[in-house]
Parts: sequence; structure tokens; C-alpha cells
Amino acid sequence: MASDPAQVLRYRTRLAWAFLFAVAIAGVACGSNGDASFLKITPDETVRDIDDFTRIGFKRAREYDVNGLPDATGAYMIYYTPANSEPAQYELRIYPDHATALESGTGYADEVTGPEALLREVDVRWNEGTRDRRGGGAFRDSLTPMYADYAVYGNVILMCEGRDSTQSLDRCKVFLEAAGVDVGG
Repeated sequence: MASDPAQVLRYRTRLAWAFLFAVAIAGVACGSNGDASFLKITPDETVRDIDDFTRIGFKRAREYDVNGLPDATGAYMIYYTPANSEPAQYELRIYPDHATALESGTGYADEVTGPEALLREVDVRWNEGTRDRRGGGAFRDSLTPMYADYAVYGNVILMCEGRDSTQSLDRCKVFLEAAGVDVGG
């Protein structure tokens, strides 16, 4: 069955425009964070330690040995249950100041968060707590990262449990707000 070449061209053009429109809509939807006012990295001159967060009533599960985590003054795995929510796991890494957290800490946080997170002790530079940062089964291919993302607020790097970056950052925001930290928005 022969078709008119002009009709075929019009059909393909419409199809291409529809595809581009769908991609643009999907890109906007996927690129928008649940709360655009929360910044992943926020400079703040206040120097905080673990005691500054105790008012929210979290459960401290572990205190990690920070030898091997450059310039860190403390690292903790905690559980916190926000109002009307499920408990979530967090890891706080404390540094002397914001600049040190950025320079010395973000590379270490990047390697253990997100879809490409390193989940085995032999793969990470600082292996303290590696098993706490993963979920999933007993086989390497079935392991999943516990923390999809992290936030840096002042001298604190806060890794937050989540299935994706948006959920993790939302949990980071809720945690910081509960601790009385003004995160904006």
C-alpha cells in the first residue's frame, strides 16, 4: 500500500513534536524537587555538634571511629521518626567548619550515596559503617544504597535514607527543621 510522501512527512513531523513535548514535560517533572527552596549545600557559620540535634529525640545507633575520614570530628548513625512518618536512618558527619565539610567531606559522601554508591568495604576510602549504608540482599548485585543523597548545612554533612534523591533531601530538610535549623522556605 503506497502512501503519499507528503502525508508520511507530516505524520513523522507530528510524531517528532509529540515526542519532544513529552520529553520536555518529563524533564520538568523529574527535575523539580518537592521543595525547591531547600538547598543541598547551605553555607552557615554556626558550628554544630551532635548535641545540637538531640532536641529532636533521635536514637543514636552508632558512633563511628573517624580515623580515615579526613578532618571529621565525629560521625554517627541515627534513627529519627518525623511526625506522621516512618522511622528513617541518617548519618551525620561533623567537621570543624563549612569549608572543611565541603573540601574534605563531600567526596566521601558522594561515593556512598546515590544510585552509583559504592557498597562494599573494599571499594570505599573510609570503610567504617559501610554495612550500615546499604540495604538489599546477601548478594552484591542485590545491594542497594541506604542513602540516595545528602545535604551539607554549615559544618554538618547529613546523609538521609531514601529511595531517590528527592525523598532523601526531603528527609534531610525535615530533620534539620525539627532540630531548629532555619533551612529557608
